[in-house]
Parts: sequence; C-alpha cells; structure tokens
Amino acid sequence: MFIRVGTSAGIGVEPGTIVISENALNASLRKEHRQVVLGQEISRPTILDQVLAQALLMCQNDPNIPSMLGSTLCAEDFYEGQGRLDGAFCDYTEDDKIDYLRRAYNLGCRNIEMESCAFASLCHRAGVRGAVICVTLIDRLQSDLMSP
Repeated sequence: MFIRVGTSAGIGVEPGTIVISENALNASLRKEHRQVVLGQEISRPTILDQVLAQALLMCQNDPNIPSMLGSTLCAEDFYEGQGRLDGAFCDYTEDDKIDYLRRAYNLGCRNIEMESCAFASLCHRAGVRGAVICVTLIDRLQSDLMSP
C-alpha cells in the first residue's frame, strides 16, 4: 500500500481542510494520466483504492479539523495549469479561471496538486492499493496567494 501525503490548494473548501482523494482528474478534467512512451501518447486510468480512502477518513477524529472525501485536480504546473493569475504568463481572465475551477468543483474536485494522476495510475497499474491525502493551504476560488 502507498499513501501520498502532501499539501494542495483547495477548491471551495476552507484552508486547513484535509482532502482524501476518491479519484484524480487531469487538467482536462478526465480520470486519466497521459504519458508519452517511445513517442506514443498512452492514457492510463487514475484509480485509487476507495476502501483505503474511507478508512483514512475514519481515522480523523478531531472535530476542529475539517476532513472530506473528494476528487483531486492534478495540474501540470504551479501557474497556468492551476489557473493562477499571478504567474509570468497569463492569457486568460479571472472569469475564465473561476469558470474552470467551478467546472472542476461541479465534478467533485476539492483540491489541486500535481502528483495524483501519475501516482494513482502507477498504483493501479502495479496492483498496489493507493491513496492521496492532502491538506489545503488556500481556497483557489478566493485567491491565488496565501495571506500571512
């Protein structure tokens, strides 16, 4: 069994919320990991262990720490791939960003990070139980930057 533990941005959740991933969606909002092997694009499913996710959720018993199951949006970079407006390049508007994040939210995504698709695909392909658990540092529907 492998468990990825990390940090993430939230989508419509309070900072400090623990999100246990039910599945991982790529930047196209699909449950797949795309990889180029020998010049050919391969698509593999991003399947995580649902029983393990439920068990992890049940381990959290502090009522002061919000925890939930949700889908995870897996971006390919820290800026444009996450719809951020504060990078060196930004060819979209804040309305475009909010529309994208709301579409992700409506598909069940509650956080954004950059490892879950590859991790879920690898675990599933290897026949290993896998889970992803991340704490959110910010609600990306509210801001791109953490306040001090």
